[in-house]
Amino acid sequence: MLLVGEVFYSVSVNGSAANEADNVLHIQANLYDKEGILVANATSDQKLGGKLQVKPVKPWWPYLMHSEPGYLYQLEIKLLATNDELLDVYRLKVGIRTLSWNSQQFLINGKPVYFRGFGRHEDSDIRGKGLDNALMVRDFNLLKWIGANAYRTSHYPYSEESMQFADEHGIMIIDECPSVDTENFSQELLGKHKSSLEQLIHRDRNHPSVVMWSIANEPRTGSVSADSYFELVANLTRSLDKTRPITAAIAVPNTQDKAGRSLDIISFNRYNAWYSNAGRLDMITQNVIDEAFVWNKRYNKPIIMSEYGADTLEGLHMQPAYVWSEEFQTEVFSRHFKAFDELRKKGWFIGEFVWNFADFKTAQTYTRVGGNKKGVFTRARQPKAAAHLLRKRYFALGRDLDQCSFPDDVFTYIADLIS
Repeated sequence: MLLVGEVFYSVSVNGSAANEADNVLHIQANLYDKEGILVANATSDQKLGGKLQVKPVKPWWPYLMHSEPGYLYQLEIKLLATNDELLDVYRLKVGIRTLSWNSQQFLINGKPVYFRGFGRHEDSDIRGKGLDNALMVRDFNLLKWIGANAYRTSHYPYSEESMQFADEHGIMIIDECPSVDTENFSQELLGKHKSSLEQLIHRDRNHPSVVMWSIANEPRTGSVSADSYFELVANLTRSLDKTRPITAAIAVPNTQDKAGRSLDIISFNRYNAWYSNAGRLDMITQNVIDEAFVWNKRYNKPIIMSEYGADTLEGLHMQPAYVWSEEFQTEVFSRHFKAFDELRKKGWFIGEFVWNFADFKTAQTYTRVGGNKKGVFTRARQPKAAAHLLRKRYFALGRDLDQCSFPDDVFTYIADLIS
């Protein structure tokens, strides 16, 4: 258990103070707890950096892993001149937590994590793509309602406001740079890829909710040149931040992949019974188990299924279950759940991410009915039948793994059975 917390700070200053030749700038660093009580402070010389210690510390925990998730301190930096004239003040909310990983597990504050969440998009009905403050509140309420503890920023940096919201609500983020279907691995592309990651990490590295960097989504890692390309991208990422593991959402077959050796955690996307073997619900469970085993055997690293799902038109009901119906989406999820539970017993399978949190708009094509309909919520953020099933699943996992309690309305009363 984390007992002593450390906050490292380094300050860069732009511009100049009046009579700069006569002044040596220094800083006063103050750390306040959630109640506004000063818990640590220090004065730094012209190097403008240092360390604060908090004892006892209240760690930042993910949602449902602790009774007080998302605990944040406030760091206050005062820039002072030699005569203690106050030149500037900067405040930043910070969470204190540890991350570690090995060939079997991912741990936060020394406790193993099992990720349960979604791929998402910043998209909604009426407003379209981008930041919408009211929608953001709704989305985080739904994430907590359904019992999720994480999401992936598929496939680009999200708004800074949403990152701050994740910090405050204890929702873990796999932070993904805008590299989608990457191919033609040229030097020009490599330069842009590196620049994108530098900007992403520079902006988001101080968020406790960010627990992993995703360097690509469904890149063409079967290409011969993908090997050296992703080694360079991964090495750059580690040089910028060694405190978080690196992953990428891989879609090529395991036998073709050449990027996994450069990653810390293997994430794979696969749409059994949808893009492959459409309608064959009976093939899902064993296919998922077999593929996860192959990924783990090849790389000896933790495995996450980063995308699975099926397009579903809300209100379409068919029995027996048929593609596009709500019953089919529910069955697809259930068959995956069975595979995930078998894989969890092995210790190295550490997460399940549904694609998608909510329906989103796509380009017009005859393969889409008004956009991508794989959401468990509609584009207007109303639940499909699968959302209620997933809620039972996520809270059951939370109770089993993290000893959280069930909400009173997870299970609907049916009958008082008397033996």
